Amino acid sequence: MLKEGKKEQILEAAKDVLLKKGIFKTRVEDITTYLGIAKGSFYTYFKSKDQLLEEIIDRVYEIRETELEELLKSDSNYEERIKIFIIKRFVISSDNLKSHLILINLTRNLEHLTPVLREKLLQIEILNRKFLKEIIKNIPNINYSEDEMNTIIIFIMGGIKSYRLERLFYKNTDDYFISDIDEFRERLRNINLEKEVELVVSGILKLLTGGN
Repeated sequence: MLKEGKKEQILEAAKDVLLKKGIFKTRVEDITTYLGIAKGSFYTYFKSKDQLLEEIIDRVYEIRETELEELLKSDSNYEERIKIFIIKRFVISSDNLKSHLILINLTRNLEHLTPVLREKLLQIEILNRKFLKEIIKNIPNINYSEDEMNTIIIFIMGGIKSYRLERLFYKNTDDYFISDIDEFRERLRNINLEKEVELVVSGILKLLTGGN
């Protein structure tokens, strides 16, 4: 039976079930059975599985927003900020890792999601673009128009997203994406992230400054 922090316990248990069983195959009763509680206990805190997924996305958004705000307030120069911005897309805290794996799996099934879930995922992308633009604006001698800047942001974010998926989340199996926490950590351990990010940052800066 649940004790203190019932909502948090349901949320954390749901993440385990969603990753193990699959987002679209998971039913509310799978979550409540996993916890050994009545379905009514779930509905006390969440109206549906979709609302629970919305909560997971909202929390990822809030964490990301806080990270990016702290980055812009820091004394780091623009090169360090771009590097940190990218690293934060790869080095995910243990507390937030399950949520990110769930978001990856939601993103690859956008056509099956409710409009609300799709919009919430889009807001995270918009947030990342907004803060990357603020970082780039501080690079000396950058004189792009607003349209040019938006095009560059889309290009950079698309590259980061593709790299992140390829290096950390893709699998050469029918499942196609990693959904196991230990497997993700092992993948991350086998990557020289510092070296690869340095290479990516160098490429981005050359793109932005015309090779200077």
